[in-house]
Amino acid sequence: MATDRRHARVLAMQALCQWDVQRDESPESLQAYMLASEASAKPVRYASELVRTFWSRREEIDRRLSEASPNWEVGRMSPVERNVMRVTVVEWLTAKVPPKVALNEAIEIAGEYADDNARRFVNGILDEVLKGLAVEPKDHD
Repeated sequence: MATDRRHARVLAMQALCQWDVQRDESPESLQAYMLASEASAKPVRYASELVRTFWSRREEIDRRLSEASPNWEVGRMSPVERNVMRVTVVEWLTAKVPPKVALNEAIEIAGEYADDNARRFVNGILDEVLKGLAVEPKDHD
């Protein structure tokens, strides 16, 4: 049985795949998608937060993915791979879960919803993104 967090990551990936097609990032569209999923409240809350954070930081997130994959434009990646990675980068940027946990989840979800090649592709790009995040100076309050 998938955990609430796993379910939320999958919901967020699927909502972003839908956004790729419809280009409707309205709160109403996201709410309608989440209601149609019939998921419980906890995964819906977390998935919605992940999606809204992506929308607000999508240029930065897609730039990070592009820099980590010089041979692949983000728009040319499969929707599943692209959006699994977007969700993972959101989690890293917001420090929601330990980086390795999010990376392992991304690899597993990519394999479940794409194919075995997706696992390697997602792992390779996200590993590069994570290396870039590790060398950035941390803000101190």
